[in-house]
Amino acid sequence: MSARLLVAALAVLVVPSWAIAQDASLATQLAELTALQARVGDPDTRVRVAATHRVWTIGLASPSRDVKLAALGLLGEPVGSSSDHMRMPAVYAIAEIANSTDDVQVKVRALSMLREPLDAGQVPILDVAIDAVNAITRAGKGAEVAAAALGVLASAVRSGNNGVRIPAINAVVCAVEGSQSDRACQTALDLLVSPLESDAMIGGLEVRMMAVRAVERVGLQASEVGTKAKAMGLLQSYAARSGWEPEARALAQQAAAAIQNSLKP
Repeated sequence: MSARLLVAALAVLVVPSWAIAQDASLATQLAELTALQARVGDPDTRVRVAATHRVWTIGLASPSRDVKLAALGLLGEPVGSSSDHMRMPAVYAIAEIANSTDDVQVKVRALSMLREPLDAGQVPILDVAIDAVNAITRAGKGAEVAAAALGVLASAVRSGNNGVRIPAINAVVCAVEGSQSDRACQTALDLLVSPLESDAMIGGLEVRMMAVRAVERVGLQASEVGTKAKAMGLLQSYAARSGWEPEARALAQQAAAAIQNSLKP
């Protein structure tokens, strides 16, 4: 037998064996996740914690999109729990599974699962969830990832709790930067109207100045003239009504000027 024929014969034997082994591994992982479904929702906290950790481990280690998506699906039970003891490790697991792959579908699915803890209104889980959004958007840039992140951050940005609003505003900027998406910039500006117009007295100035800086960064990031003009309009409008806050007014005017300068050839 010639060397070429020998190589061809070996390829016929080896490649299917590898493929079969890979398929078997995938099937085993999916079967184990299916078996964990009841345990993830078990009334016994110890059983639920152990099952959640196992789901986390499988989703993190597998290179398969299907396995990662299946693992994320199972984490919906603990992440929606009323107990931070269950929710926090589930949020960490979601972020780590999202960042274990470059697959956009997995990242978008992971971000969508963070909506519930972000809407919970309780500061400890909100802080953890915002950190998780930041971790995912830093590792996975792109228009789809940015859009998903901005979608789940809306309630936190509009929160009446300034301790929540400030990290949420930073998270909005983090989601936009590097996304190369003008649409994401427009969505971010829409979100930033609320903190920019906040009338809160206690801590309100800090929030408003943070929003001014965020609008500037988004405006500089924007690629379309119309979006830059929208950012400048927000800043100029704020400057016009903030005469009683001279420091904030000056900051808004400087920010609008910086965006204006970025339009020059």
